[in-house]
Amino acid sequence: MSTDSLDNPANPLLRRLVDDAGVFPPGDLPLSKALHLHRINRTGPYSALLGRFLCRASQLDELRELVGDDRLALGLIMDTGIAGLPETVARAVEDSRLSLEAVEIPLPSEGDLSESAHATLHALQRTLPQEVAAFVEIPRVPGWRNALALVAARGRGVKLRTGGLVADAFPTEREVADFVKACVVEGAAFKCTAGLHHAVRHTDETTGFEHHGFLNILLATCEAVRGASVPELIEVLAERDPAELADRVRALDARAAETCRGYFVAYGSCSFTEPVDDLTGLGLLEKETA
Repeated sequence: MSTDSLDNPANPLLRRLVDDAGVFPPGDLPLSKALHLHRINRTGPYSALLGRFLCRASQLDELRELVGDDRLALGLIMDTGIAGLPETVARAVEDSRLSLEAVEIPLPSEGDLSESAHATLHALQRTLPQEVAAFVEIPRVPGWRNALALVAARGRGVKLRTGGLVADAFPTEREVADFVKACVVEGAAFKCTAGLHHAVRHTDETTGFEHHGFLNILLATCEAVRGASVPELIEVLAERDPAELADRVRALDARAAETCRGYFVAYGSCSFTEPVDDLTGLGLLEKETA
């Protein structure tokens, strides 16, 4: 089997969908182990599903010691905030072994979101090379819609946290539907992070948390592009039938899939095995055989 094994109708919808967040909770892998697994998956049969390696800005020096001679597609998570942006970006760009593709930076949930968005966008404008994408994480607090519009107007992407270690970290179907609809209306690319462990919406048997499915969000994005209303998007996000979702994915033509991915560009996952297992189980990826 080719190392680019997404030879199926879902190909445009799935390519580089999963960013490698192995060092983040709940995986919490040591950086050395996460990087080792990333290299294995990068040359494995499902490599076309794999996107960037995500690394905290505070771990960049450690990453540079471990990276070796391989070129690494990198997404920097700015846990050091705006203040650390210029120095961190400069160190990443100067290292020829790193291909800095994106920077992800959160807005604080306290204070005026619009003011925070302006300050963050100004810092990104002054610091980022033109070819590096930026995703501004917008918290689910009053003022999020205006902040999203400001970010989109500057041509930057946005980021939604779709889960975490407590129940309140998981947005409702309505909140995700509002976010997806706003991104399409404003023309903003977006990422998701946390909680998207599986393809289909489900209830975690251990925690009782309600997890969104990454296929639900992909399909909701496709429907938003077609002009679906927020209640219609909620229905897609609430769907729990794997066969129904898989059939809807297969029904998408390549153009619709590519348009969808122009909005929903990727999500961060601490596991690469879980999405691969789900997609092969649904018949959306060809299962590797020995």
